[in-house]
Amino acid sequence: MKRAISNQYDQLYEKLKGYVAMLNFRYLNLCIKSEAASLIPVKVMIEGTAKNLEQVASCAKKDDYHIWIVPKYDDDIKAIMDGVAKVHPEFKQKIDSFTIKSPDENIEMKERDVRYIELTMPEVNDKYYKAMKDAVDVFYQECKTLMEAAVDKARSEIAILSVGEPEEDIKGIKKVIDDLNEKCENHRDKLRDKKLQDIEEAYSRWLSIADLS
Repeated sequence: MKRAISNQYDQLYEKLKGYVAMLNFRYLNLCIKSEAASLIPVKVMIEGTAKNLEQVASCAKKDDYHIWIVPKYDDDIKAIMDGVAKVHPEFKQKIDSFTIKSPDENIEMKERDVRYIELTMPEVNDKYYKAMKDAVDVFYQECKTLMEAAVDKARSEIAILSVGEPEEDIKGIKKVIDDLNEKCENHRDKLRDKKLQDIEEAYSRWLSIADLS
């Protein structure tokens, strides 16, 4: 088989993998449940320098709808909150604290309060429910279109490069491309289905709370 054909396959593999990865990243940033990855884009301005969140704080998932951010330095709390708000204005933020024991300068265990920021994921109410589902579909359709275009282009290029190749080899590369495409499509569809499921669960949760109030 020609090296050029193998290169076409490799390029297609990278493209499809990249499109699905981008879809996943976009879904993670359509925040329904707590996802640490949703905080990756956050930049925190410390003394005039933009820093990644992980450089200035530790993050932990409290539960499905809350994330805790513990700053390395208490003075950075406001800057962290500002950085989060720029990327995710939909998150509710509040400052709280917990007590730990740690050694003092005399290596004696002392209790001290540690302040942290608690992020609450947005409620999926009637308005947000529709907006989220629409966004899921828009991102999905964009990914689907890009993937289909990439596969069509690769098949066309390989068809030209395959002229004169043994029929068995031609059938083999077609099957390999079909298998790759099917695998990536399945992964893409599972991401969409999981996101829609999260939306439905969060919406049901909001409805149950609304009914009680």
